[in-house]
Amino acid sequence: MIITLPKFINKNKLNSICKNNKFLTQYFSNNNNINNSTIIYTNINNKNYNNNHFLNINNKNNINNFLNNNNNFNYSKNFLTTTINNNNNNNNNKKLKMEELIKLNFPKSVEEYKKQSEELMETYDKGLKEIIEIPKEKRTFANTFEATDKLDVKFRNIESSLTFLANASTDEKVRDVANEVEATLSKYSIATSMREDLYQAYVDCCKQNNDFKDSDLSKEQLRYVSKTLEGFEKNGLQLPKEKREKLKEIMTKISDNSIKFSKNIADDKTKLSFSMEQLNGIPKETIESFEKDESKPGNYFISLKYPDVIPTMKYCTVAETRKAVEFANGSKCIKENTPILEETCKLRFEAAQLLGFKDWASYKSNYLMVKSNDNIQSFEERMRNLLTPHAITEYDRLKQLKKKIYLEKGGNPETYDDHYYSYDNAFYNNVMLVQDYQVDNNLVKEYFPFDVVIKGIFDCYQELLNVKFTEVPAHQAWHEEVKMYSCVDTADSNKLLGHFYIDLFPREGKYSHAAVWPLIPGYERADGEKQYPVAAMLCNFTKPTPTTPSLLTHDEVVTFFHEFGHVMHNMSTKVHYSMFSGTSVERDFVECPSQLFEFWCWNKDVLINKLSGHYKDHSKKLPTDLVERMIAAKNLNVAIFYLRQIQLALFDNAIHSGNPANFTNTADLYHRIATDVALNPNQKGTNPGCSFGHLLGGYDAQYYSYLYSECFSASIFEIFDKHGVMNKELGARLRNQVLAVGGSQPSSETIENFLGSKPNEAAFLKTIGL
Repeated sequence: MIITLPKFINKNKLNSICKNNKFLTQYFSNNNNINNSTIIYTNINNKNYNNNHFLNINNKNNINNFLNNNNNFNYSKNFLTTTINNNNNNNNNKKLKMEELIKLNFPKSVEEYKKQSEELMETYDKGLKEIIEIPKEKRTFANTFEATDKLDVKFRNIESSLTFLANASTDEKVRDVANEVEATLSKYSIATSMREDLYQAYVDCCKQNNDFKDSDLSKEQLRYVSKTLEGFEKNGLQLPKEKREKLKEIMTKISDNSIKFSKNIADDKTKLSFSMEQLNGIPKETIESFEKDESKPGNYFISLKYPDVIPTMKYCTVAETRKAVEFANGSKCIKENTPILEETCKLRFEAAQLLGFKDWASYKSNYLMVKSNDNIQSFEERMRNLLTPHAITEYDRLKQLKKKIYLEKGGNPETYDDHYYSYDNAFYNNVMLVQDYQVDNNLVKEYFPFDVVIKGIFDCYQELLNVKFTEVPAHQAWHEEVKMYSCVDTADSNKLLGHFYIDLFPREGKYSHAAVWPLIPGYERADGEKQYPVAAMLCNFTKPTPTTPSLLTHDEVVTFFHEFGHVMHNMSTKVHYSMFSGTSVERDFVECPSQLFEFWCWNKDVLINKLSGHYKDHSKKLPTDLVERMIAAKNLNVAIFYLRQIQLALFDNAIHSGNPANFTNTADLYHRIATDVALNPNQKGTNPGCSFGHLLGGYDAQYYSYLYSECFSASIFEIFDKHGVMNKELGARLRNQVLAVGGSQPSSETIENFLGSKPNEAAFLKTIGL
């Protein structure tokens, strides 16, 4: 290790400690080393210097306490790097090279992708072979289960390097080959998860050790054992060989379909050309951000990316334009993805039945907090019944507003079309917001320039969670707009927690929604081996124009806060095994922390003093009366919003439940549910399910979890609301009791530990004014 010593260290005491703990080499750079020196200790029992550990001590008492505990130097199998810097602990974390901290290494050429993926699978196979060949009587948790986790870490790190850029690279060839490699590695992982010899090794290990009943394994280690076995059983290891082979074939096809489905959405290049007259009502600066149609002077293209679609649907006064854009958006990838979606639904049903479940929703829910599909359907129906009467009233008011505006413009009441269309909703909701609450989103966004918002959001997280972010050179950045930050723990001598990327503006070929990728899992084992987490946040916020900086809508600010909650879930991890790192929790809990942080975007003080500053003069904050009106309008037409969430959840549940008829005409099914549940059907001829990325992106039969986990986040926020949203003591509890534990314990236990009781739906209903 490398230690820079302050003056007051006792040299003899240090020598004694080193001698007692068998550090075999000491080097003092000069005779005055006690004042300013570098001391190197090398544990030559270990030739692998990949494992590193930082210890930051910033005062005399801490150093003396550290030195008095000889066990602090007892790292018999690890090379220990320790830096003590009395003046600037921030510099401590720079002692390791970036590649050692980040553990990502994107291939430098298309050819390297396939070569590295083949090497990865070969290396992993060799590692598994060593584990499998251990004699039954010599099996231990360490040489079987923990050895697997160490293999998995190396596999996952390289896998992220080989597959992530499918979502972000500017080079179509890189995106394509990364998708191909993802498909290859996915097939390999499916096959590995069904290896009978590997499963038997784990079973033998448990039998040899009496199922670890009388062992000294920790709760997390016991959970690692149970989750490892559960993973194999979820993949059919209990089935006869013939059925296992059939299941492998099905799961491989599902994986291929999922990759194709997502790629089709990301690669969509649909653009519609409109004249200025057809874009009437859309703010000038927004139109300036649209691509010009050079073939039609004066026309602009509307793509199907969020920053184009949302302002068009919200502000355009021309109903035919809104109709055309919504139709195109609802038809996105309809030709390519309809057969993929419907085939995948059939395959999932087959797989579930092979595994002994009624349907895919029953299979997935069995391993989640909700426990059963019956409970999902009961929850959805309960919320639907509660919201529907309120939504009917809200729609009546919107219909009246639409008619009033029509008549005010001189329309003939005899020929008035009394229908309220799906492409009317965003527009008239915004008109109502302006008329009833005097909230003009075009004015509001002037107070949310990107640079002010990102600083404000960072400040909120830093203050609340006792962390600090520092921009660092973006390690192997894939685009000039990509930024990287380090995250350190200000409550613990600025110890490094991890790193994260942000890539926040739309471009062709990039993932088209908002999400966070946990690229590198974080963990610290009992023996000191440590890996720092790395996450990447991809969004599609409003880009700058030639005349204005990026001005975010309040909705985009909420999205930023939400997604960054996933980043901090990953940065905060303090688990011993990579399986449980960060957001590796039950799917119906994973959104809870992020949904919790959305509440900060509705706090008066946070909005005014932290998040806002006019783009022409950052000292000018959102006016207090405007903020008060925004907060008052928070639940405007809230029942309609949540009924749409329930509509999406019910569609997801229907195509994954036991009625095969739902697998053959998803367009009609979507339209029927939109009509019956959301009370506002999509246009005929569309199928929004074909661009509903969640269905084949990890939320299959689990979309209910967004609403379900809001009950948890609302219950947590009640405590912050009572004691202060920037309460540091609560922030520390949140970080340590919720974010840090990841999946190392059941999420039901996590939420109850923080609340001191079970969560309930009452808190959620209160937040939406019902």
